[in-house]
Amino acid sequence: MRIPTVSVLALPLLVAAQESPLDQAKAQAQYWFGKLQSYIPSPASESPLEAAAAKVGEAKIHHLTLDTWQETIRGSVTPESSLPQEWWVLATGGNKTCFGLCGKIEKGFNESAALFAVDPTAPHMAMLNCDEQPVLCNSWGAGPPHLWTMEVGAPGSPVPIITVPLNTTSTTVTTFTDLHSSKSYKKKAPYEGWFHPFDGELAQYGAAVPVGYVIWFFGVVPSWMFMIGISFFSRTIMNKRTLGPQGPAAAAGARPRAAPAGDGVTY
Repeated sequence: MRIPTVSVLALPLLVAAQESPLDQAKAQAQYWFGKLQSYIPSPASESPLEAAAAKVGEAKIHHLTLDTWQETIRGSVTPESSLPQEWWVLATGGNKTCFGLCGKIEKGFNESAALFAVDPTAPHMAMLNCDEQPVLCNSWGAGPPHLWTMEVGAPGSPVPIITVPLNTTSTTVTTFTDLHSSKSYKKKAPYEGWFHPFDGELAQYGAAVPVGYVIWFFGVVPSWMFMIGISFFSRTIMNKRTLGPQGPAAAAGARPRAAPAGDGVTY
């Protein structure tokens, strides 16, 4: 059977006529949505350093505590060590000590540690969280966000420390890799003060941790409790001054004088 040419040409028209207005509206919407999507810029891809860090994986980062920090840092120095061991300690914190702004810095620090894991010249990496270890931070005089760089040698030898302040908004993995490659932080003068964790006066006399506890105590006790204590102490002092001396001497002075011997009449 031969189909007329006119019928063949009319097939698309018949198909279009069978489509509902809703289907046509959907097709138009999809067309314009695809058009608009082509103009929206795609999100920026991660930097090459971040991608490399993701491939290498997370390296070991020590978390310092009040009980183990000296053993952790000093333990890296062995009798076979011919050179001092370099340490990078990130003083960080949470909502209390860093106001929740140290997350980006910690991310960059972790990524740099992953890259340094394959670098034999890279420093040892550690974190000191001042929210979790307030006494240790106070005994060091440390506060986030800072990077503490240390050259740790044999026991008894000086430990040069250089602190590097970090920006909470611009610090990334590149910040730490650039510091490692350029060693620009070594141009700064080493830290020398009472709170030096190894060579300071407080550490030498064993007073660093007690001072850390004192600072921590004054930080956690509410100010109104100090005001009540000062008020009570001052009232006690004033009451003692108002009452005057109390004791056997004052009691003896309050007795009436005794009458003289005899009746006082001359015969």
